[in-house]
Amino acid sequence: MSEMIKRLARLPEDRRAAFIAQLRAGGNQTGPRQAAAAPTPAGRPAPLSFAQETLWFLDQLSPGRATYNVGTSYRIAGALDVAALRGALRATVARHETLRTAFRRGPDGMLQDLLTVQEATAGLLSEVHDVAAGPAAAGYEAARRRATELGRLPFDLTRGPLWRAELLRLSDRDHLLVFVVHHVVFDGWSGEVFTDDLAASYAAETGTGAPPPSLPVQYGDYAHWQRERLSGATYENLAAHWRERLAGAPTLDLPTDRPRPAETTYDGTYRRGVLAPGTADAVRTLADSAGVRPYVVHLAAFLVLLHRYTGQEDLVIGTPMANRDTVEVERLIGFFVNMLVLRTDLSGAPSFRELLGRVDRTVQEAFEHGELPFERVVDAVRPPRDPSRSPLFQVVFAFQDGVDAKLSLPGLTVEQESLDPGTSRFDLSWNISSRPEGLVVEAEFNSDLFDPESIDQLLAHYGQVLSSVTADPDVAVSRATLLTADERTELLTRWNGPRLALPEVSVPEMFRSRARTAPDAVALVVGDEQLDYAELERRANRLAHLLRQHGAVPGERVALCLNRTPDLVVAVLAVLFTGAAYVPVDPGYPPARIAAILDDATPVAVVAHAGPAGKLADADAPLLVLDGLAETLAAQPDTAPAVEIAPDDVAYVLYTSGTTGRPKGVLIEHHSVIAFVRAAQELFGLTETDRVLGYASANFDVSVGEMFNALLTGARLHLVRDDERLDMARLQELLETGGITVTDLPPTVMALLDPERLTALRIVFVGGEAFPGELVNAWNAGRRFFNGYGPTECTVTMIVHECPGHWNSSPPIGLPIANHVGHVLDEHFEPVPYGVAGELVIGGAGLTRGYLGAPGLTREKIVPDPFGSTPDGRLYRTGDLVRRRRDGSLVFVGRIDQQVKIRGLRIELGDVEAALATFPGIGQLAVVPWTDPHGERHLVAYTTFGGDPAPEAGAIRAHLADRLPAYMVPPFHVTLDALPLTVSGKVDHRRLPAPETSADTSGSGAESRPRTDTERVLATEVFAEVLRRETVGVHDHFFELGGNSLQAAQLMSRIGERFQVRVGLAEFFRSPTVAHLAAIVDRLRLEAAPEVDLLALIEGLSDEEAERLATFEGEA
Repeated sequence: MSEMIKRLARLPEDRRAAFIAQLRAGGNQTGPRQAAAAPTPAGRPAPLSFAQETLWFLDQLSPGRATYNVGTSYRIAGALDVAALRGALRATVARHETLRTAFRRGPDGMLQDLLTVQEATAGLLSEVHDVAAGPAAAGYEAARRRATELGRLPFDLTRGPLWRAELLRLSDRDHLLVFVVHHVVFDGWSGEVFTDDLAASYAAETGTGAPPPSLPVQYGDYAHWQRERLSGATYENLAAHWRERLAGAPTLDLPTDRPRPAETTYDGTYRRGVLAPGTADAVRTLADSAGVRPYVVHLAAFLVLLHRYTGQEDLVIGTPMANRDTVEVERLIGFFVNMLVLRTDLSGAPSFRELLGRVDRTVQEAFEHGELPFERVVDAVRPPRDPSRSPLFQVVFAFQDGVDAKLSLPGLTVEQESLDPGTSRFDLSWNISSRPEGLVVEAEFNSDLFDPESIDQLLAHYGQVLSSVTADPDVAVSRATLLTADERTELLTRWNGPRLALPEVSVPEMFRSRARTAPDAVALVVGDEQLDYAELERRANRLAHLLRQHGAVPGERVALCLNRTPDLVVAVLAVLFTGAAYVPVDPGYPPARIAAILDDATPVAVVAHAGPAGKLADADAPLLVLDGLAETLAAQPDTAPAVEIAPDDVAYVLYTSGTTGRPKGVLIEHHSVIAFVRAAQELFGLTETDRVLGYASANFDVSVGEMFNALLTGARLHLVRDDERLDMARLQELLETGGITVTDLPPTVMALLDPERLTALRIVFVGGEAFPGELVNAWNAGRRFFNGYGPTECTVTMIVHECPGHWNSSPPIGLPIANHVGHVLDEHFEPVPYGVAGELVIGGAGLTRGYLGAPGLTREKIVPDPFGSTPDGRLYRTGDLVRRRRDGSLVFVGRIDQQVKIRGLRIELGDVEAALATFPGIGQLAVVPWTDPHGERHLVAYTTFGGDPAPEAGAIRAHLADRLPAYMVPPFHVTLDALPLTVSGKVDHRRLPAPETSADTSGSGAESRPRTDTERVLATEVFAEVLRRETVGVHDHFFELGGNSLQAAQLMSRIGERFQVRVGLAEFFRSPTVAHLAAIVDRLRLEAAPEVDLLALIEGLSDEEAERLATFEGEA
């Protein structure tokens, strides 16, 4: 028994696991053992094994690549007998048919084609290549370069042999033997067999030993046996296990440094790391105490590493199994190795000790069913195929403990080294082996996905995890130490914004200072009207005095529901001059939304224009309609009201989407506005000569940046009127003629403008949504281009990235601006490594006071700063996922919760669902974001209506339009009999059908086809192009097809170009269909046509022309 234990201990880890699995499965029962293979009749051609068949297919798919080359260099010191080495290699080739194998196509598939020994060894080591000239070091480097070249030369699988050998002479007593072989005939185990047989044969050639014994079977016999064995009930039972085990297996989303190519490239290299001294002993001690093998401890630690890098709890990776569990094939060179799929559950916050048990059971189960070749597993499971990924898994783990595959030649010293083939078969292969220097980890990785620095970081963090879990096996896997102390400090301190001294003043103080400095300078331009700083201040002072009569004082709020005229800016300043906070309310909001904001804000007064005033009839506060207050305002003093305004008084309240279905008010103080403006002045170099575009709605905090970057710098604010915002031709004209120098426009608007004509523009700022690199390239020539990020809770923008040069992809959002910090944290509020996604937690001078009337929400979202990184000791949990690049800049990944951004506008899905739930007769419902095939994001509403007939989508949309802003109304609606649910009873978003296939509203009948030339052009050349659809019916609703307001503006621009007429957006919105728009276009074209003297025209007609005309009119 003790001898068996010793033999078991010497086995490689995977063979040991297979042996134990066989014992547990009853494999220790007495009785005859089934042989793995028996010799087949001579002359019977051998088929390819299943594994060989796969490599043959991959080679045909990507010919001419060295992806599956296996190369080793052997540096031989001493008096090498070259003739004996040549004889030993020839004997080894003669002994193993695989080294004489090529492949040919037979009548029923591919077959193994055997060469003679003479054919396979022709020219073997006939020449020794001399690289001895020059210094020894230089000679060795030249030899290594030659070895690498040999390792990267592809093989033709139809022409054997599928190996090559070359001997390089560095000196009379120093040689380098290079041996390269294709994986299709050689696996990791074969390396040990090869070195053993080559050593024995060399000893026989030199008369110092006996040759290796003859082999009972060859690889072809094994291939025959495997084909016969894995059929019928044996295959069905194994396949059923893997189908069940891998049902719904997820893809491992390991963070990459570059976007994944559309097809796997296999380009790669490797990095190497040595684990800390004592690690092997610590692992062995833990393994003994937990009743598992060291392999399981290493594998579990690797799974913890993957879990911490991906956030996934259902992990699927691969691991190699030698697949040589019978004596007959132990000493064969060949491709036996099988890849096993290991699927491990890390849910439930297990300790590492608990995880060891789970991993051990997973491994044993996999080895018990490991006879089925991986290729047949894929056939059985039929996972979704993706040319950019290998099927089922993309990461491989291997562990070799005590395997010694060194070449030992009598009288010589041999050092061997694996060649870097410049390829990687998987995204990442993690290979651990025991070497004289300790436990070594070699990480082979796809270099099109990962940078070497990222793999080095993984190697270091693997060592950290192992140290943590071996020191405390009961630690939760989510809390195992990942970062070193130095890394943690760097991540928390190095990338924060610089300190910038801030004046202790309010917004009115800073504005008045500018007005005193240059009272005659133009402050505001709206259309043909402009105000200088003195006049703007006087108007604001008069309104401020009136507002104070209605209770506007510090601590109170005044709502503004105004069109985009000078009154809007005057009113904002007037409220601030009283010390109260302004609450902007978009006049375009439906009455229900406006009522919800006013109910929450409880303003002391509402300032409005006559148009939107009709939506404010139910407001509890006094309504001041500016259109009728000219005389009242003229009677007010134009001097500043006497009021003390503290820097920490609230300046404005902006309402954003709320999870409860009601909007939430964000409180921003004066000092936060000052902090943002000062940072922007430093970052952008703003001066009084700048002309800043005011494009954003006052309801969004971008407007705060536009307004106060201009007015607190002494620059000029050009406010875009309502009728100019979505008319791209007029907006382009404004930008040009106004000499605009600073813009903050949505990317969708920028895509419709011509930047080359904007010669004065010097600062382009973009934020709020992702955009392609092409947009940067179009706009950053000759000017500074910035990408930014900033939730309403942090005053406009707090993270910025400047984007010079050429961009092939979306730029990062950047680094914190002055006086701000940004941390990327895990669920336990600990920093995550570079490249790993975590929640963005931010703080600094721009941080909100909190949410109006919502102390619970304030405590939930604004938390104490445990790192001491902010002066006020507070941080805001954004709920956004980001990852930090190695240069410190942040890359936006997505949202943690249901909140999404559509075209840069933040939407809480719960807000939309709450409004949808009020529709009569509705049953189940869900609102989800969906990305169409063109990369555009939309909201989709999924509903059920029980046994009632489903209402028209238009009725639901009209219902929502009465309760939500237009940008929050889903353009797509899908009615189902029932929503798909997960096991826990939640809506299974993955199984919701795409709207394009379930709710396509495109007309296909005759009544939907274009009837006139105008309808044809609009449908096929305008609507279809803007909406990116193949067909559009003349009665299809633009917004039901997924259109949005910005695309509507684009549509109007295209119509102007195509038909030379201008259609108003308001008119289009009344009935946004091809048919309606065609009638408008035809009418406008007729009106624009020059007047014609019809009588004179008729008199000039010939008799034939007059008759034809009369006939046409009669038919008409």
